[in-house]
Amino acid sequence: MGFSLVAAAAIICVSIVMAIEIIVGTTIPTMTNVHDSLDEMRDRAIDQIQTDINITSVTSEVNGSDHDINVTLENIGSISLETKYFNILINGTDAKFTCSSSYLHPENEVYFNVSSLESTGPRRLKIITDNGISDYYDFTLS
Repeated sequence: MGFSLVAAAAIICVSIVMAIEIIVGTTIPTMTNVHDSLDEMRDRAIDQIQTDINITSVTSEVNGSDHDINVTLENIGSISLETKYFNILINGTDAKFTCSSSYLHPENEVYFNVSSLESTGPRRLKIITDNGISDYYDFTLS
């Protein structure tokens, strides 16, 4: 009876150590990932608060039967923005564009060129930054 009690206690202790190792081995990395995610979320929220853009003008040029538009965008926020991550929507459709600069620094302007717009009529332009801040501009192609 004495040996079986010691063997049972040893088996239980080894099982408890193994269970603690498994729990700690999965919990600590998970907590670290959650902490890193919260840090990234906080940084994105701060960037969104400090980001603001303003479409100052839109001009159009006739290019054969199509139209090219030139958009002037001003950064009135305090975050430098990378223009390759911008999206330009015209009447809700994603438009391909070229930009005069890779970065839009605070209090500066960049120029976007969208080419080969078909037909004429009223249009609604929306520019969206990489962190979700956007601005609208209504114009008419004639």
